[in-house]
Amino acid sequence: MTKALSGLLLAPLALAAASSTAVFLYGALSHVDATLFLLLGAAAYPAFHKALSKTGYAYVAAHECSHALAALLSGVKIKKISVGRRGGYVLLDAGNAFITLAPYFVPFYAVAAALSYFLAGFFINIAPARPYFLALSGFLISFHALSTAEILAGPVQSDIKKAGGRAFSYSAILALNSLAASIMVKLLFPELFSFGAYLKDIYLRAGAIFVFLGKAAIYCFNTAKIYMN
Repeated sequence: MTKALSGLLLAPLALAAASSTAVFLYGALSHVDATLFLLLGAAAYPAFHKALSKTGYAYVAAHECSHALAALLSGVKIKKISVGRRGGYVLLDAGNAFITLAPYFVPFYAVAAALSYFLAGFFINIAPARPYFLALSGFLISFHALSTAEILAGPVQSDIKKAGGRAFSYSAILALNSLAASIMVKLLFPELFSFGAYLKDIYLRAGAIFVFLGKAAIYCFNTAKIYMN
């Protein structure tokens, strides 16, 4: 019940985050002179999606590794990880909603590629490899987006139920994916994206949504009183 109520309260914030993200990312990514290779990589992935989905292993590995990564960040001990073509699992000492929902908003392969790229920069000149890195990032982000959408469009996952149900989980996933996408674009193209302005826009949009919902609730309440009297 508490998670369901939290989901209803989180939904307007998720909607505000998603709409702000769409506006700000469109503005940033429309600078094709800087973002071309990222966009090409993202556009290329759908041609490979069916083949990768058939094996299932690529998604399952990312899914379970995301659980494990979130567990490490939460200070939770990992007992065992199992990855197979048709499914996998992670045994943990404890759990929370962040760990449970991590695979749905963490683009694991894209994060791994970014960490490898930036760490390599401490040892070699990686500037010539930037176009290839951007193309790979776009490809892997597209993999995450399509795979996650496909999974969520199917039967309700056990993770969704475990995290607190559809209302809470879907609102959290939408909000966190919006935030994750914006952070990645900010890191890749810092000159094209103002994170402060982005957060302010979310705040203003969320406020407007809550004000609208408040007025709608008052209107419905007053209307009901009239008919009851």
